[in-house]
Amino acid sequence: MGLLETSPKDWLRGKEENREHIDALITERTAARRARNFARADAIRNELMDQGIILEDGASGTTWRRA
Repeated sequence: MGLLETSPKDWLRGKEENREHIDALITERTAARRARNFARADAIRNELMDQGIILEDGASGTTWRRA
């Protein structure tokens, strides 16, 4: 079945193509925050939240997980 071939963290994150899209949005959000474009940063966070993605900002950057 392939359940033990992937780490739980990677399995919960989903398919690779989805991760690339999510990571691209997070990169865009980070750039928006640096440019103090908080409306765009919030819009990206909300877009990801609508897709069931929770962002967690920390000292080492932004991580994400599925809700």
